[in-house]
Amino acid sequence: MKTAVITTGGLGTREATITKSNPKTMLPVFTNSNYDSDPVLKPIIELIFDGLFDKGFKRFCIIVSSNHKNIIKNHLTPDKTFLELLSKRNAYHDKRFVKILSRLYKKIEKSEIVWISQKTPMGFGHALLSAKKFVGNDDFLLHAGDTYFPNYEFLTKFMRLFKTDKKISCNLLLESKKFLDGYGIAQIKKQNGQNIVFDVEEKPKKPKSNLAILPVYAFKPIIFDALKRTDHGYNSELQVTDAIKTMIGNDEKITAMKIKQKWLDIGTPQRYLDALNYSFKMKR
Repeated sequence: MKTAVITTGGLGTREATITKSNPKTMLPVFTNSNYDSDPVLKPIIELIFDGLFDKGFKRFCIIVSSNHKNIIKNHLTPDKTFLELLSKRNAYHDKRFVKILSRLYKKIEKSEIVWISQKTPMGFGHALLSAKKFVGNDDFLLHAGDTYFPNYEFLTKFMRLFKTDKKISCNLLLESKKFLDGYGIAQIKKQNGQNIVFDVEEKPKKPKSNLAILPVYAFKPIIFDALKRTDHGYNSELQVTDAIKTMIGNDEKITAMKIKQKWLDIGTPQRYLDALNYSFKMKR
């Protein structure tokens, strides 16, 4: 699988007012530089791109709001003039900056990146639907742009489970959680060694399980047909979870993998603070 869709088009109103001019996915967390022990601040979108690239993804569709497109695109566009300027300076931190940016730019130049603007965000599913033409007939990974995994090693097993059975239309990533507010919820059963998803619900008031759906999915392109047949749901928006429920109703095979790995959600000020603190402590 080479194709990934990253959605970054939300308004980010829970983190106002910084998100009026800067998308959530450009909020930084700490990571290592790969050159020394000093921490580096990188925006979430760069870390997502970097992690997926290292796992073999080379085609990227990044869905952005029309207000934020240039901010994200400028960051993920090689700027050789800026590199040349830094290269002429002798300070250690300038040369370090050149090394870090050069590494990112090499990956960008080996990738296909398509940008899709949304004038009016109308839900996670609405954002995904706009990537239909780019995806075409390819299987693909969907990744929310406000979520970062410090380690993407789980993707190897996640993709292998999806690819080993041609009948699987979608593979979900699940986590057992005590506090389920704000999450889509899945119900699963064991069948022939697989976790079969038999029901999902978007942000229910009374969850029927403790399995939260994390915002990383593997899909066959049939998801786009399901989105077109799905009514707007939670918050009057088109939701990916509801489209998965449509797929289940059409007897599509949906599976899931449960993980216990730490991941960082920056969707609220408190969660972003937690992500900053954790990333500074761990610095991958």
